[in-house]
Amino acid sequence: MNVSNQTLISSMAAMGGGIASSGGPCGALIGAVAFMGSLLGKQEPQVKDNPVMWRACYTIYKRFETEIAAKYDSVNCKDIAGVDWKNRDQVKNFYKGKGRYVCADNTGMTARILGEVLEKYIK
Repeated sequence: MNVSNQTLISSMAAMGGGIASSGGPCGALIGAVAFMGSLLGKQEPQVKDNPVMWRACYTIYKRFETEIAAKYDSVNCKDIAGVDWKNRDQVKNFYKGKGRYVCADNTGMTARILGEVLEKYIK
């Protein structure tokens, strides 16, 4: 996405494995929503939220849910990747097997969704 904001990039570092390897919501989904928020979110707490931000982020979520997560019946990493990130053997097998490719594909599809939503909502 040609992002040079180091703070934004650094803030996404712990999203792997579903938020700090908890198995929670997919990091690609969280990252896409966070990126959209960085573009459309308010800069000061007393300012009213931009309604376009909410529509755009909801669109990202719903598309992720239907286009990617539906086949896993979950938006959670542990279900999508099929890994308990606290189990060393499962993690090793994930990286030795097809797991990382599945995640790369899902991340790529999420990036596509993000790009399409950006085109729709960012003028």
